[in-house]
Amino acid sequence: MEEWLNKMRKWCSIRERCEQDVRTKMKNAGVTETELHQVIARLIEEEFMSERRFLESYIRTHIEYKGWGPHKIVNGLKIKGFDSSSAWDAVNSWDQKAFERALSRLLERRAGEWKENRERVIRFLVSRGYRMEDILRQGATLEQG
Repeated sequence: MEEWLNKMRKWCSIRERCEQDVRTKMKNAGVTETELHQVIARLIEEEFMSERRFLESYIRTHIEYKGWGPHKIVNGLKIKGFDSSSAWDAVNSWDQKAFERALSRLLERRAGEWKENRERVIRFLVSRGYRMEDILRQGATLEQG
């Protein structure tokens, strides 16, 4: 167990990880369920893993670097093993202006296409996790000027 604990400490210190990341990595390596629970408990106790830090890091990076909207981030968090309510709580507690800025950046990049093929741009932005009303509101701002 100490060997796996040291490996996971090092792995978790590189970037924020969630419990499911550690669980998947260790299960793929054939670690027993008992050892798995012990390692995860120690990582949490020693603060190598923190749900709060993971959520903050995940949301921030996916807004700033990938331009994801709230719906896509929540779906990504569900895939990571978070329940819907905690994922939405984390996203809703985030600064909503960051989502608006990310949507604005995406719209600016597609400004030429917005005038010619608005439906395609809207489909793209919806697939990025933005609500239709937010897209149309910012699109109207783009048209004005």
